Amino acid sequence: MEKLIIIRQIPVAQPRVRVTRFSSYDLAHEPKAYAKLQIAQQVTEVLDFPLEVEATFFMPIPKSISKKKQALMLSNEIKHQKQKDLDNLLKYLFDVCNEIVFKDDKQIWKIQAQKLYSEDPRTEITLRW
Repeated sequence: MEKLIIIRQIPVAQPRVRVTRFSSYDLAHEPKAYAKLQIAQQVTEVLDFPLEVEATFFMPIPKSISKKKQALMLSNEIKHQKQKDLDNLLKYLFDVCNEIVFKDDKQIWKIQAQKLYSEDPRTEITLRW
């Protein structure tokens, strides 16, 4: 079986833990996962079996780029090699999906992932089981 989930926002990478220093202690925190609500609206049950994941991160095109270069980016002739490492995008995605889409990301046995330029930034996840 197969399930497609679309997160309609600019793809987010796993942030580094931020530490706030107070006089007597340090408080560590991470930014909230805004995608959880969108995912929860598209999923009816938490999956509890081995999964294949195909993730495509559609990254925004910088506004300062020429029209010619934009066309090359959209046709995938220019690959996305800028900020937001693919592994950090996946880490964030799996953290957001834990306990909403699947019980734990250790269930994932196969991953295919890519970053593409798009005029419609989003993340598309296809789950197969």
